[in-house]
Amino acid sequence: MTDKSQIELNFFGPGYGESILIHIGNGKWVIVDSCINTNHQPAALSYLRELGLNPAEVVRLIVATHWHDDHVRGISKLVDICKQARFCCAGVLCQKEFLIRMGAVANKSAPKVGYGMRELHQIFSLLNQRKCGPVNALSNRLIYQAKNCKIWSLSPSDKRFNAFLENISSLISQDNETNKGRRISSTNLNKLAVVLLIKIKKTLILLGSDLEKQGWLEILDNRIHPNGKASVFKIPHHGSSNAHENRVWNEMLLSEPVAVLTPWKRGAKQLPSQQDIDRILAYTPYAYATASARRPMRKHRNPSVARTIRESGVTITPVSLSRGMIRLRRQIDSQAAWHVEKISPACALKDF
Repeated sequence: MTDKSQIELNFFGPGYGESILIHIGNGKWVIVDSCINTNHQPAALSYLRELGLNPAEVVRLIVATHWHDDHVRGISKLVDICKQARFCCAGVLCQKEFLIRMGAVANKSAPKVGYGMRELHQIFSLLNQRKCGPVNALSNRLIYQAKNCKIWSLSPSDKRFNAFLENISSLISQDNETNKGRRISSTNLNKLAVVLLIKIKKTLILLGSDLEKQGWLEILDNRIHPNGKASVFKIPHHGSSNAHENRVWNEMLLSEPVAVLTPWKRGAKQLPSQQDIDRILAYTPYAYATASARRPMRKHRNPSVARTIRESGVTITPVSLSRGMIRLRRQIDSQAAWHVEKISPACALKDF
């Protein structure tokens, strides 16, 4: 059982996917994104139950930072079970233009609709049944407040918000003209990623989602959120260089913060690269990964092969995912160093 006067952060990562579970004090928990564990359950849900807690009673907020499949797998189940939790996502996903588009394609064939889109469709259906709308994450918005805790969304910016709506409106127009449901491109979804700043008493935590460099520059140039620097950083986009900005480390983080990333691998491509690792370790020796490259991560099929399998109706049982986890703890009233636990195959980044 977690001490109610203790901050606890759990970073789950099966190699392809990530989720963060946070105890914000007083028995209240926040879940950011979702991934599936070895039992094919949302990792955060299983962890809470292992602690003897009822997720329906203790989870107060669930955030989907963006709808890439590796961030939302199982998140509709979380929303279904955690009935006292508010659901938060990028405000653009709650706009009429997007909801029209989502409703138009949600029941189409699998090749046209990504897993993440189906998860969001299920979530909005649940919220509609409960007559409880989502919390819109916008730039510099307070999205949650409780005793000793405040949570702000720092992105997406107005510029990204408006550009995405224009793209959706264009797709709706194309559908009307051609009577075909085109799939929404996932190539620019990281531009809509929701970065979170969490303040628990005097402790600041920065969760970078998958936001890329331009998005970070927009945050840095439009900072009206609380002053102070974070002691914990969820490194964005698996440590990739396209999500790195020197100013984030210098202006938003304490010197040598605890930094955590989830690695990613598809085919021959793997993140973080050795160059990424060297860059991160130059900023902090307290960097960790939820899985190790020395142990195989889940492999993914070629997209054309996966599409053929789906269209054939064949069901394939996936191999078990690894269950790496980094757990950080310290007392709410303390500014002492974080106590770090690595649950295999998690490791220090220098040993990745």
